[in-house]
Amino acid sequence: MKIDRISKDKLEEFIKMVDEAETIAIASHVNPDGDNLGSTLALRRSLELYGKDVEVIAIDTIDDYLLFLPEIENYKEASRDFYDLFIIMDCSEFDRIGSATPIARASKKTIVIDHHVGGKINCDLNLIYDTAPATCELAYEIIDKLDLPIDETIGTLLFTGLCTDTGRFMYANINEYTFNVAGKLITAGVDYEYIYRNLYQSQPVKVMQFHNEVISTAQFFDKKAFAIASKDLVEKYHVQMGDAESIVNKLRDLKEVEISMIVKEYDDGEYKVSLRSKFADVSKVARDNGGGGHIKASGFSIFDDSLESAAKKALEILKEI
Repeated sequence: MKIDRISKDKLEEFIKMVDEAETIAIASHVNPDGDNLGSTLALRRSLELYGKDVEVIAIDTIDDYLLFLPEIENYKEASRDFYDLFIIMDCSEFDRIGSATPIARASKKTIVIDHHVGGKINCDLNLIYDTAPATCELAYEIIDKLDLPIDETIGTLLFTGLCTDTGRFMYANINEYTFNVAGKLITAGVDYEYIYRNLYQSQPVKVMQFHNEVISTAQFFDKKAFAIASKDLVEKYHVQMGDAESIVNKLRDLKEVEISMIVKEYDDGEYKVSLRSKFADVSKVARDNGGGGHIKASGFSIFDDSLESAAKKALEILKEI
């Protein structure tokens, strides 16, 4: 299937900026997920094989379930204070790239590659297309149309991002091109069973026990579900707060639930809220509260003095949806 999402002019501008840069950095949002790591690490490797000096800047810790990914060792601290070219992927807000923000601002040129609308970064080249279900799909399109190098490692990274950001190819934002890309990656040698096994069939018992306790205290009302994951529970089960993310999906998948929300307690008074839905557009709610994301999978943060207070505010937001 042919797709003309990224114009020829923009692709030519992209490769021109790459060719003119001696140093290139790539960064994505805090709380790295499969699409975040898959797209950044895949593009880094492709541009490196193309002959460029490229770094992926680490701005947060990686959850254990993603440590199987190849190239993960290239997610590391920046080697300099600015670069000739800074590429921001899977987000379009400077405050979402954490410690990399001043480096991005100081760099000579910037490119944004994203599939979330509503970003406010003023960059030299904007490649934001909300018709793409994953940034990995955009990365593949760039690599494919520009005949940049691609190998099995790059394919594994791209397939992982496609899989995680489409909910195992279940969300409504996928299209024929998405399956076409996945098929081409499998034909190229990607071991999709290995990826599925690591993503979905390797959960430790302690994580399941953690999920069970969080879900046991969840509230259900008006076809909605509301749950809270505290730092105390994370410590009790010796898990990571990132392990709570899939709980909101489990709640959404219940027959009686159309919208689910979970509040996760982090340090420095930050409480991260994740939203999932079957039908409703929860991205608008997220954007209205300083966050963003997909139509049916979004999030935002609440800053407060206590988990109890933050949870109360989040619950009121859920009730209004």
